[in-house]
Amino acid sequence: MAQDMPPKGGYAPVQYKRNLPAKGFRPGVLLLGMGAVMGYGWYKLIHGIREANELAREKMWARIHLIPLLQAEEDRDQVRRHLADRAREKEALGGNIKVYNSDRFVRPTLAAVPPPTTE
Repeated sequence: MAQDMPPKGGYAPVQYKRNLPAKGFRPGVLLLGMGAVMGYGWYKLIHGIREANELAREKMWARIHLIPLLQAEEDRDQVRRHLADRAREKEALGGNIKVYNSDRFVRPTLAAVPPPTTE
């Protein structure tokens, strides 16, 4: 009886390690990609904050420059109301009666507001 012998050159090596392909990118590539996305996000955030600050500054200066106009409108309204009050007093009391002790103008501190309407 003849014994079985290995083939010439021997048997092929036995594969005992797992040979699974890597899924996805290498960690270094992922880290660089994440850093690029975060850098872009920070850039946009800082740019947006600067733009918001500029808009707030512009709004503040617009309000500062509108103050004289608004004050003049308020003064005109005060004069109109004052003259209307004088005309009403003259109509109600006649021309000779003084209502106040002084002729000096005192800016009104209270505004007459109509009551709220309920619907």
